[in-house]
Amino acid sequence: MDGNRRKYFKKPGNNLFKRKGVSSSRKGKWSDSHGEECSGDGDTVYRILCPSRKIGGVIGKGGNIVKALREETQSKITVADSVQGSDERVIIIYSSSDKPPRKMDCDEGLAAGNGQQEAFEPHCAAQDALLKVHDRIVEEDLFGGMASDDDNDNNAVTARLLVPNNMVGCVLGKRGDVIQRLRSETGANIRVLPADHLPSCAMDTDELVQGKMF
Repeated sequence: MDGNRRKYFKKPGNNLFKRKGVSSSRKGKWSDSHGEECSGDGDTVYRILCPSRKIGGVIGKGGNIVKALREETQSKITVADSVQGSDERVIIIYSSSDKPPRKMDCDEGLAAGNGQQEAFEPHCAAQDALLKVHDRIVEEDLFGGMASDDDNDNNAVTARLLVPNNMVGCVLGKRGDVIQRLRSETGANIRVLPADHLPSCAMDTDELVQGKMF
């Protein structure tokens, strides 16, 4: 999947995702369905939305897919309980901010970049896991001929992230310079959506950041 994803998303430049706040890193904790704490101070935390109908593609039979993703990326990945009235589930991904991602070997790196460009290297384990979870979410749309319920555009690939409202400014930048640079370097349509688009599974202090690639 890594190689196919890179046909849709260009490699970001200048370590844009290392900027504090873009990763939703913040003090605070969430709990999974078993009441276990999901993050601690100093962790890099991502919360990505997954359509409920696709959650099985992330969890797998008996949890085998999510367990494999945890082992492969050395990150913590937990799926929040479903919320009444929401057709999306929150997947919480986190690791220590200074925990490096798994290194790719030479053959894997060539496959990921199609032998033509440097493979994208995540800056921490949580970012590595985020990309792999996103692969699982969009796999049916890309390879199963399945149109997204959220779009009229059959070829659109969409990522939706919840970001604390006290950090969304790091995504926007001063006068919108950061989000414009992200749009230019990735080719994706990236927006912070209005509050009335916030799903019921989000917290009151969240903002919804959506990226769409055609």
